[in-house]
Parts: sequence; structure tokens; C-alpha cells
Amino acid sequence: MESQEDRHPLNVRALLESTGTPFAVAGYGQRAVVFSQGDACDSVMYIEKGLVRLAVATPSGKEAICGLLGTGAFLGEEALGGHAVRRQTATAMTATEVLVVSKVQMIRLLRTQQALSDRFIAHILARNTRLEADLTDQLLSSSEQRLARTLLVLAGCGERRPCRCVLPHVSQEIIAEMVGTTRSRVNVFMGKFKKLGFIEEDAGVLQINPSLLHAVHDGDRGVSNGTYPAMTQALRSEKRH
Repeated sequence: MESQEDRHPLNVRALLESTGTPFAVAGYGQRAVVFSQGDACDSVMYIEKGLVRLAVATPSGKEAICGLLGTGAFLGEEALGGHAVRRQTATAMTATEVLVVSKVQMIRLLRTQQALSDRFIAHILARNTRLEADLTDQLLSSSEQRLARTLLVLAGCGERRPCRCVLPHVSQEIIAEMVGTTRSRVNVFMGKFKKLGFIEEDAGVLQINPSLLHAVHDGDRGVSNGTYPAMTQALRSEKRH
């Protein structure tokens, strides 16, 4: 999931206002569709707040999740590549607010505003890296490991932010869709993570501990060679089923 640079985030709204660029502000509730696959592709969006899931569907209705974007990410950038219609459906995972800029105005800004151009290029590179990692995850990781990665992404945890992070209020049904498993299995795995101390609950708020990163990175190596034996056994059990 892409996010704003930690130390010096670019204030896109201020840049748009200072350059006199026309833009709109759109708000979406949880599970609201930001745009649908096949819609006209005539604008680029910037996520000012929230989480957005990207998915592609076949004519028969089969769906594949292909991205999760957070605060500070661009959305719908395929408009700049000459695509006439949206190739994906974007759905808000939490309350989300986006800035909407027309394709023509966005092209002008990228040519004249170096800071925005640099941020946009960084976003594209991060998207490509994330897509490769997600593909590898689907091919090689167990559903338990994929759940661990999904929770880290939702909470915004990672090597660049190795601290306890709050998990947004997202239902287990939605998380199961993202992981590619059932709600009942998500519930079982979440229970395991709590017992292992990877997840803590305080006054109804779930917090993700950075130690959950071990479940993602170490997988077949036994989670740091036995540092978390219970997780190691859980992963092995998952592979047998």
C-alpha cells in the first residue's frame, strides 16, 4: 500500500490551490464504489484520506483483487496512459476522501511541477514493486501468511514504520475477500495471532504489533528459526491442509 513520504509529505491540495488548478473533492463511505471497471477514464485522483481496494472482474463475475491504496496514493493514473475506460473497480475500504483532477490538468501539472512529478514517479515505482510482491504472495504463501500481510498493510505497518499500529475497522468478511479465504478461517487465524501477541485489543480497538512481520517474511524458515514456535507450527499445519 502506498502512503505519503513520512518526513516531507507533499501537500497536493495546497499545490492544486496555489497553481489555480481546478479540482473536486469526493467523499466515500466504507464499501462505496469510487469508480467501476468500464467507466470513462478521464481523471486522476489523489487519496487524501482512507483506503481503496482495486479489483478486476471477468464477464462471468470472477474477481481478483489487484491492489490496496492508502493515504497519499494516486488513483486512476491509467488515464494518463491513453486508456479510454477504467480497467479496475475501486472500492473504499474505510471512509475515504479523494481529490479529483482532470486528465488534461494532471498532465499539465506533471510537466510544470517537479515536486508532483517526483511524487507521482515514486508512486508508480512503489505500485509495481507492490504488485510483484502480491503476486509472489498469492503463489507461494499460505492463507495465514497472506492474512498477516493484509493486516500489516491495512494498519500501515512495515519496516519503514516498525511500531504498533491501529487496525482500521474493516469487517472480517472484507478481509477474507482480500486474503482469498473464508471468514471462519480469518477468525481462527486472528485468534491465533492474538494468542501469540501479534495482535492486541484495547477497548475494542485492535492494534498490530510489528512482530507480525515475522509471519510474513520468515514463513518457510520457521519464523526466525523458532523465535515463534507456535506460529511455525500453525504455518506447517496450514500447508498440510
